[in-house]
Amino acid sequence: MKKLTLVLIALMVIAGTSCAKTEKKQLMGVVTPSADHGFTAESIRHGEAEAKALAAEHGFDYRYMTAAESGEQSNAVETILGMKPSVIVLWPVTGDELRSAAQSVMDAGVPLIVYDRFIDGLVPTAEISGDNVAIGEGAGQYFNNYFKNELARGKVNYLEFKGDSSTVPMERTNGFLSTADKNFNVVQSFVTNWSQQTSMEQMENYLSTKSRAEIESIQAIFTHDDEIVFGIVEALKNYHGPAKINIKLVSGVSAGEGFMDLFEHSGLTGIDFMTYTFSPSMVRDAIDLGYRAMQGETLEKSYKIPTEMIDKTNYKEYMQSDLYKIRYSL
Repeated sequence: MKKLTLVLIALMVIAGTSCAKTEKKQLMGVVTPSADHGFTAESIRHGEAEAKALAAEHGFDYRYMTAAESGEQSNAVETILGMKPSVIVLWPVTGDELRSAAQSVMDAGVPLIVYDRFIDGLVPTAEISGDNVAIGEGAGQYFNNYFKNELARGKVNYLEFKGDSSTVPMERTNGFLSTADKNFNVVQSFVTNWSQQTSMEQMENYLSTKSRAEIESIQAIFTHDDEIVFGIVEALKNYHGPAKINIKLVSGVSAGEGFMDLFEHSGLTGIDFMTYTFSPSMVRDAIDLGYRAMQGETLEKSYKIPTEMIDKTNYKEYMQSDLYKIRYSL
């Protein structure tokens, strides 16, 4: 009887060891756009670093996938969903085109965190983004103050360079229009797909095809991203036509290292620059929310990451801030 008991105990130990070896870890899935410009490239580095650090600290697995097109992102979501994840963090290329894939995550009972570009008609576990409406509103107020004297005399013409057709540019534009003086007149609005090269070509085309009077009437440029500003700056530096450039203010969004150089070394005279903080490291907050959802924590439906205006009066102080240091910590 004693020998039988020992055999049973040994079998139980072996069985327990086998179960421990085959016990499945929790899995976090992350799907983001691929690196089509500097902001997303930096974001991917921060997102992967945060997922890797959390997985090592808390003992879960993660799968990080990037895709340039909505169809590829949908496939990535389906691939991860087949792995039985505990949560999926999704940064859509275009929200509307990811609705079906996102809904399949919700239908499977998997918590879904949507970052940056939202999906109309879908209520995920949580949404998180920079405060795009506040960025637009702040830019409108800044333009009002900057052009106070000009607005008192009449119209101020400006060009707008949007990012794409997602919810982000819509929120920034609507925010701007809600606070900007009614005497601001948008002469033309461009869609750049967040591309420095595209914005440069669009600005060059404007300068080469419009009349002298039309070119000289533009006093401001409102953009949705620092990368767009870089393209516009290059086009303005390369312009040698007959028109006088009367642009006084160019705005951006991101407040990256390259934009800081514009305050003293843009190569353009008589033009001021202003931007809003929108760090690639914000994706870390989305990954953190994903981990909290994995733990069963009840999340709020919406999170907005605060933004700060940066211009020539405060950029040196900003470059000493924790926000700036974290952005360039990798």
